Amino acid sequence: MVARVRVLQIAVGVVNFAIFTLALTSIYPFPSGEFSVDLPSPNDVEWYYQDGLVTVTAPYSIDNGGFYDVVDLRLDYSVTNSTSAELASDVISIGTIPAGTVRSDEIEFGFDILDLYERGFTSMVFNDDLIYMSIGVSCYYTMELIHFSAEYEVTLQWDALIQEFEVDGFQVSGTELLVDYHLTTSPMLSGLAHVHASLLDDGVVVSEDDQTLELGTTSEGTLAFAVPLGSTPDSVLLEVTVMDFETQTEIPIPSEVPL
Repeated sequence: MVARVRVLQIAVGVVNFAIFTLALTSIYPFPSGEFSVDLPSPNDVEWYYQDGLVTVTAPYSIDNGGFYDVVDLRLDYSVTNSTSAELASDVISIGTIPAGTVRSDEIEFGFDILDLYERGFTSMVFNDDLIYMSIGVSCYYTMELIHFSAEYEVTLQWDALIQEFEVDGFQVSGTELLVDYHLTTSPMLSGLAHVHASLLDDGVVVSEDDQTLELGTTSEGTLAFAVPLGSTPDSVLLEVTVMDFETQTEIPIPSEVPL
């Protein structure tokens, strides 16, 4: 009888030890960091613009350094700007990551900035902003006995598409008024911007000039206006078309310019 009790005690002890070991190996990888999610950093994110659509590619990796396979792994994300406007959202079903392996991939999303612009939301075209990515991670572990979920936040800097469009100086050369100016645009843009400039005398156009500038950098130009006899121009109206977007600025001519 004593022997049977002893055998039963040993069996219970083995079972309890197995349960303890299972629990320990199930929970250990999460607080220890052996199961980790490496989210995109701002320097790793790539931006593209084409036909009014901004495409963002953000790399990530998931390291399953634990003892068991991770199954039914899902990433769900939503993207907003500083005004809480939703730019994108989706769910990525990754599936299974075997124990001891790393899965690397990319989150790719796009938003129609031209549509936002045409609906009156022009801030991201002309102003810097912040883009917030909220990323949820969920999966099962230990033969689907353990469910893990977590929320992560990533903040990205958004640089305006049209960053600066300004006059740098005026000078007179003979019968011409020369106006130096520059245009700074986002590196994700390529091609040419079109600048149309009008010399105004009390709101009336007395001379015009047109130029093109390179996009994706800071480009400088000099406008040349023929000043008609008898006119006293008082301002310059600059109108720029950058891809699908337009803006204009009117600059008074300083009184010290000898016209």
